[in-house]
Amino acid sequence: MEWFLFLLVVVLLTPVVLFASAAFVATSSMRRANRLIPGRSPVTPPLRWVWSPSTAALLHRRLRNACQLVATQAAPALPSRKRFRRHRAMPVDSLAQLARDVLEEALVLDNQVVTASHLAHGLPRAQALAALEYQVRGVEDAARRVHQLATRRAQLARLTGPGALNLDQRIAAMEQALGELAPPSTTWHSTT
Repeated sequence: MEWFLFLLVVVLLTPVVLFASAAFVATSSMRRANRLIPGRSPVTPPLRWVWSPSTAALLHRRLRNACQLVATQAAPALPSRKRFRRHRAMPVDSLAQLARDVLEEALVLDNQVVTASHLAHGLPRAQALAALEYQVRGVEDAARRVHQLATRRAQLARLTGPGALNLDQRIAAMEQALGELAPPSTTWHSTT
């Protein structure tokens, strides 16, 4: 009789344990995916923001999409996840630094969105979220521009590898690029 009760408990509890484990894994993976930078975001937004149509949730998802757009470019500029291993510092190019700056600005804004979402419903909350929407639009634009720069750089690298241009052509290209970066002349041209 004891074996029968033991088997009955095992048969009844096994599906419950499996269901609870699956629910825990699904919830934790959804929480991780809901962060701006999975594994690195200090702010944990509410889980309901994955599907919620609220203004704060929409702003959060827009920031998350912008971060996903530049995450691959920012990877070299982000600190290593492994704290105890020593790695030689790799040089970070300016595009990776721009992408990291976009991510940092998105993290600051997401923290402000979470804070604004805790305000009481009404005019102050609506005004705070409306002001943040303007800033979110700026982050989205910056992320799009950084992504376009990375795409253009990758296309140019494929078209013109280091051996495609001779030394004289590379120097001329650098001089032209620096000439474009020079400030405009300060001479005044009058129209007479």
